[in-house]
Amino acid sequence: MNVLRNPEFQRNAWLELTPQRLMAMPIILGLVALVGHKLDGWLGGLPMISLSLFVIITVMYGAKQAGESLNQELVQGTWDQQRLSGMSPWTMTLGKLIGGPVFAWYGGLICLLIYALTATPDRASLFAALTAIFTALTFHALTLLSVLLSWRKLSRSVVTPRSRGASILLLVIFAPQLIRLIVGARGAGMMSWYGWQFSDVEFALLCATLAALWSVLGLYRAMREELAFRDPPTAWIAFLLFVFAFAGGWFYGHPLPALPFTRFGPVTAHLAVCAIVALGASYLMLFSERKDWVRLRRLLSLWKDGERRRAWELTPKWLASSLLATAVGLLFAVSALATQKTMEGIALASTAAAFFVFLVRDGAIVLGLNFARDQRRADAAAAIYLLVLYVLLPFVLIALHLGLIAATFWAPLVHEQPAWLIVMLAQAAAALDFARRRWHQLPA
Repeated sequence: MNVLRNPEFQRNAWLELTPQRLMAMPIILGLVALVGHKLDGWLGGLPMISLSLFVIITVMYGAKQAGESLNQELVQGTWDQQRLSGMSPWTMTLGKLIGGPVFAWYGGLICLLIYALTATPDRASLFAALTAIFTALTFHALTLLSVLLSWRKLSRSVVTPRSRGASILLLVIFAPQLIRLIVGARGAGMMSWYGWQFSDVEFALLCATLAALWSVLGLYRAMREELAFRDPPTAWIAFLLFVFAFAGGWFYGHPLPALPFTRFGPVTAHLAVCAIVALGASYLMLFSERKDWVRLRRLLSLWKDGERRRAWELTPKWLASSLLATAVGLLFAVSALATQKTMEGIALASTAAAFFVFLVRDGAIVLGLNFARDQRRADAAAAIYLLVLYVLLPFVLIALHLGLIAATFWAPLVHEQPAWLIVMLAQAAAALDFARRRWHQLPA
């Protein structure tokens, strides 16, 4: 599809690209380039100055523009009109992704032009520019996605603080690579991934490309949901499986790198990382998705009636992630018992079991609090209760010289005493009973 004919892009272009802005951006960037040329050698020279400006203007400011443009539509009530406009999910995705930050892309293209005219014409320079472009797309897509998820969950007024918080989180995630990009890491280092050798700049481009593809896909799927398409969590599970496969690249090579868990062997170490990723994804979805108990009741009804495909379409991502995390945790426990010494294997399997028992306990607490007509403060209350269980209560018990009891609130300590898993199971059972009672109190 021609982007220039995209109605959403055209609308944003008319709003953002005013004559004053069209004139001011090249003049200001031209003056910066002139100063950089006169001060050649400062800050890495004009190529690094122009690339750094691209990161500041397009990556960071562009992400802010993208989030705020969508947020204004949600708050002002024009978003519902766009949903009824007949635009396809991909047209809407592309229009928001390129149209919202169109002014930032305008400035970024000027920066890239200066970079192309001044940088050394080699592969490293090209890869650095492409990495910056794909990083910008990733930032924009994830910021838009965070705004959509926040609005969908809250279903009320302004979500700007959450979108800004998501932008800050994204900046923290990508900051190391952005810094390397700005200071000009030119492939001096090498790394091994699945036994293949990559230079730093090549691997940075690979990561940025994959991140852009998955983030745009995630935004597209969110747009489909907004336009009333019913999609199962297949794409989300595929993404997690991709992360599992990607993470394995550091555990299967010669020689094996010095990474956490590698003393257990490559397979067990890889499964440990996969289990941690799956657990993190489960908690992320548990708190970011809306816990619609009406949808859960319909899911259970479809499952009982044998309509598995329709039930899978209604399955929330937190439930799919939890099921995947349980399966990976079971594989890790089996691998630990098969490859480690008897006591070490039992300790590792018990630790894995403790983490997943706590996943059940925490999930039951979050769901139980959300099993109500008013869900506005349910997740915040659940976060406070989990903070009490993981931090406050254990330290109170330690202060009372009851360290043995306090240890039953921290899953990693089961490695020292597997019998504590019984107490943890009792906690999960109590949480499940709480959720069950709240479920039965809901209206029919």
